[in-house]
Amino acid sequence: MRNLAVSILLLASLAHADVPVETLGQVEVLPEPFSPHWFWASDPILERVALVDYTRNAVLGSVDGGWGITVPLFPQKDSREFYVPETYYSRGTRGERTDLVAVYDSVTLMPVAEIIIPPKRAHNALPNANATLTDDEQFLAVFNMTPAQSISIVDVGNRRFVEEIPTPGCSLAYPAGERRIMMICGDGALLFLTLNSDGSLQHKQRTEPFFDPHKDPITEKGVRVGDTWHFVSFEGYLYSVDTAAATDDHAAMFPPPWSLVSDAERQDRWRVGGRQFLAIHEASQTAYVLLHQGEIDTHKTGGTHLWTFDLSSRQKTGAYKLVSPGFTFSGVPTEFGTDWIWPFNQLYTALAGISFVEPHARPDAIVVTQGSDPTLILGGQFSGMVAIYNATDMTFQHRVTTGNYSNLALLLPGWGAKE
Repeated sequence: MRNLAVSILLLASLAHADVPVETLGQVEVLPEPFSPHWFWASDPILERVALVDYTRNAVLGSVDGGWGITVPLFPQKDSREFYVPETYYSRGTRGERTDLVAVYDSVTLMPVAEIIIPPKRAHNALPNANATLTDDEQFLAVFNMTPAQSISIVDVGNRRFVEEIPTPGCSLAYPAGERRIMMICGDGALLFLTLNSDGSLQHKQRTEPFFDPHKDPITEKGVRVGDTWHFVSFEGYLYSVDTAAATDDHAAMFPPPWSLVSDAERQDRWRVGGRQFLAIHEASQTAYVLLHQGEIDTHKTGGTHLWTFDLSSRQKTGAYKLVSPGFTFSGVPTEFGTDWIWPFNQLYTALAGISFVEPHARPDAIVVTQGSDPTLILGGQFSGMVAIYNATDMTFQHRVTTGNYSNLALLLPGWGAKE
C-alpha cells in the first residue's frame, strides 16, 4: 500500500509539471539539392523502402509500396519525381488485385499520380530488374509473369498505360537505349524491344545465345556502365553486353568473357554469392565483388571477402576481409557502439569480423557511390543495418541503421549517387 501511495503522489506531481506542448501536424520535406550521401533500402517485411543518410545515420523518410517487394525507379535527368510499381489486394493479402505505377514527389515523398497496369507484374526475391525506365525516361517497362512472360509499357510523362507486349521465354527488363529495353531469354539469348514515340512496339530483335544456360548460366544481377551491361555467371565468369553495338555484330556486342576466379582459387572453392554481389565504380573502372568459400549451389550465400578488379586490364587488384553489417531486432540495432555487434561477442568480432559459422550474418548486397571519393555500402537481408566502407582503400567506417527489419535491396538514386 505504501508503494501504491508513493506512485499516486508521483503521478499527481507529474500531472502538474510544466511539459512543453507538442505541435502537431508538422510536415517535413527533403532539402534541395539532394545529398549524394543518401541511399534507399527495400524491406519486404514492412513492405516499404527507407531513405537513409549514411553520414548522419538518419532515416529521412520512407515510401510504402503496397503488397510484396517495393523497388523505386529514379530518373537520372529529372529529380522532381520517381516511380514505384505497386500491387494491392482488396482484402490485404487476398481479394481483387490492382497493379499500378505510383508517381512520387521527390521532395515530399508523397504520391502525386497513379497509373493502372495489368495485374500481372512479377514478384521476385531480387526485384531490381522487374521494371526499368527507358533512357529517354519517357517510358517505364514492368515485367509480367503469370507464368506467361510479357512487358507492360507505361508512358510516365503522359501518365498512361500504353500496351502489354508478349515476350515468351524472355524475362526481366534492362534499359538499353533511348526507347529500347533488353530482356534475358532462357536459351542464353537476348531480346531487344524498340518502342515508337508513343510507346507502342516498333520491333523485336533477338540475338544468338551468348552464354550456355545448361553449363554455366549468368545471374540476373547485372550492373550497367555507360552502354555496357556486366553480368557474372554462377562459376564466376564476367560477361559483358555492349548495347550500343549493332545486335548482328556479336563480336562487338559480346566481348569474350573472363574469369574473376583463378584456377587455384577455384580449387580452393572461392565463389561469388549474394543478392547484389557486384558493384562498379564507373570513373575508375573498378568492380567490387562479394566472394566466399563454399560448395556448389551456395550462390545465395553472402560474402566473407570482397575482391576488387580493374575492368580495363581484367586484373584482380585487391582482396579484403569484411565485417558483418551488424544486427537488428525488429528494426532496432543490437550493437553497442560502432566497433562490435553483440555484447558477448566483442572479442570474436574484433578477431573474425564476421561470422563464418552463420552464413546469414554475411553481407550479401553492395552498392558504390559514383563520386571522386566513392563510398561502398554493404547490407544483409536478415538485418536492418549496413556497413559503410571507403571504397578507395576499403577501410571500414561505421554502421548505419535503416529502421528496416530487412535490407533486401540497396539502391542509389541517380540524383544522389554522384558527389
